[in-house]
Amino acid sequence: MVYLILFFIVAGGMVFFAKRLTHSGDNLGKSLGMESSWVGVVLLASITSLPELVTGITSTNLGNQTMAIANIFGSNTFNLFIIFILDVIILRKFVFIKNIDRKEGLKLSLLTLFLSSIFILGSFFKEVQLLGQSPFILFIFGGYIFFMKSQGSNEEEKKKIDYTKVMKPLKIFLIDSIGVVILGYVLSQTADKLAVTPIMGIVLGQSIIGGFLLAVSTSLPELIVSTEAVKKGDFQMAMGNILGSNLFNLATLMVVEFLSKGSLYNYLGGFNFSVVGAAILIQGIFSISLYYKKEKLSFLLLGGYLLSLVTSI
Repeated sequence: MVYLILFFIVAGGMVFFAKRLTHSGDNLGKSLGMESSWVGVVLLASITSLPELVTGITSTNLGNQTMAIANIFGSNTFNLFIIFILDVIILRKFVFIKNIDRKEGLKLSLLTLFLSSIFILGSFFKEVQLLGQSPFILFIFGGYIFFMKSQGSNEEEKKKIDYTKVMKPLKIFLIDSIGVVILGYVLSQTADKLAVTPIMGIVLGQSIIGGFLLAVSTSLPELIVSTEAVKKGDFQMAMGNILGSNLFNLATLMVVEFLSKGSLYNYLGGFNFSVVGAAILIQGIFSISLYYKKEKLSFLLLGGYLLSLVTSI
């Protein structure tokens, strides 16, 4: 019961800082001349995904690479489920797809789908290594870096930035970011304890509720930031945060691989295949729905997410 109370207290603090982060990130992006979608992809996604990175590093250092992999792809699945929450619970109407840049969304989603599939492909070539690392995970990391560099501002745009006006919003953004990262780490650790601590005779980690709670703990920053973005009508920022976070999570596989003793694929079991498969499935659902402009895609995402929970038990 103590861990449950602590979970909600820390979650409350996370909501506070994540709300601030939406506004401070927006202000910083404007001072840097960034579009809303790239504020989400570059600034907000990297910060809101740091709890997953820290959790992955912690799990790997404890020798639990299986949990690190599950955390990365489980978070990717939940991040897309956020769209269901936005459409059905927050806004109560199907408007997410209508209000985002379809071309930009497809580019981000298909890249994530492609890199996730590359990860699965690498499991069939465990013995292949390059500089002690799997070339497939190196490819995923390289793909992320190449994509982010290709989206950078050109030199003419950089010259227009007045850096004297950047310092104040940057300081506020950094303070909010530190708050999100620290509370995100504490929240994930608390959720981990909750998963193995019986509450009224029920071990949450062995139930759908437990899986949902663990996913929320590391994805709460994305949920709050995206919710705040759509409330103020900035769907591009929400899209960039959700899809950018999924890309960033895939890039963190390189960190987990580097810290692991031996190839990360040595720790890939049946449970992980289910989690990774669910992430690919729900990313595919989103891509198809976005391509065909299916307004009620949210219910498809709900089905995909519930399937991922059931197969992960």
